[in-house]
Amino acid sequence: MSFTTSGLITEAERTYALDLLQESRERLHQLLATVSPTQEIYKPNPNRWSITECAEHITLVETGLANVVQTEITAPSDPARRSEIRVSDVDVLKAVRSRKIPITAPGFAVPTGRFSTSAAALQAFDDQRDTVIQLLQTEPGNLRTHYFVHRQLGTLDLYQATLLMAAHVFRHCKQIEEIKTDTGFPVA
Repeated sequence: MSFTTSGLITEAERTYALDLLQESRERLHQLLATVSPTQEIYKPNPNRWSITECAEHITLVETGLANVVQTEITAPSDPARRSEIRVSDVDVLKAVRSRKIPITAPGFAVPTGRFSTSAAALQAFDDQRDTVIQLLQTEPGNLRTHYFVHRQLGTLDLYQATLLMAAHVFRHCKQIEEIKTDTGFPVA
């Protein structure tokens, strides 16, 4: 798929992002649907997150990115900042989705038990995801001239932010799958 790099997003880009946001949400729901209370708190080792901690982290990042998108879309459009973007849409998806390179969570997104269960975290996640989907469905398409600075990828436009949100969920779905296939994972 070919993507524009300036101006309004195309309907194909809008559909692509909406599909990724929905697909990543559905995958997360599938992974959490059959997890027992014992399974959701299991940790493969003390330095790894449990499924509930993964769900909390996903929700915290989703909330942070949703807030950024909602805030930055109201800022004045600034086409001149396009030159600050150093990564393509595909690069954003690949870099965030891959688990080959460990990434340390920023302080605000480190799980601390804010949610008692993965279901509680999932409900908060869904609320944020709904907000972003609604914005993406109704925004006239001016997401390429509004920006935020990602701590590792640098300046991204808000369309790329929506791709990042989906890729981030896919990344941690892989982590949840790794937990579920650990040899010590509880049977029930």
